[in-house]
Amino acid sequence: MRKLFAAIFTFILVCSAPAQQPKQQWKAYVYPDDGFGITLPSQPTPQNDGVDRHIHVYTVRLAGGAIFSVRAVRRLMDCETTLADLWDKADSNKDPHEPVIRGSLKQVSLAGLQGLEYETGNSAERNLHRFHCGNKIFYIFSVGYKGKRPADVDRAINSFQVVNPAH
Repeated sequence: MRKLFAAIFTFILVCSAPAQQPKQQWKAYVYPDDGFGITLPSQPTPQNDGVDRHIHVYTVRLAGGAIFSVRAVRRLMDCETTLADLWDKADSNKDPHEPVIRGSLKQVSLAGLQGLEYETGNSAERNLHRFHCGNKIFYIFSVGYKGKRPADVDRAINSFQVVNPAH
């Protein structure tokens, strides 16, 4: 009887224990058509932007529920002018739907590409916006997250590498 009770008790403990979620396995992915490689926890499926066929979108979910995406814009544009216009728009902070968080606007570089970064939202929910231009392709990083900025966001961004575009 004790053995039966012990077996049933063990079975209940094992079945009622919270399921262990597998740890995300980060892997490098290369997208020569859009001129970049990046390390992510899962493989994104490239999709055309619903509005512009010159924009490919790569989206994955990071740990903690953050949504990370990279947009590769394959359209001829003047990098310096485009970045300056984006800076002026963010600095003026006139968009009531996405107010820029004070002090978050800054110049950044990544894989030899100059750019800018800022955050919008509030203390509970934030969105990171990051823009880089070069190699005839404009890259837009967008990340939505709750609370503090997850370390996985910087891990993914910092893994970004420029590769020779296939075209």
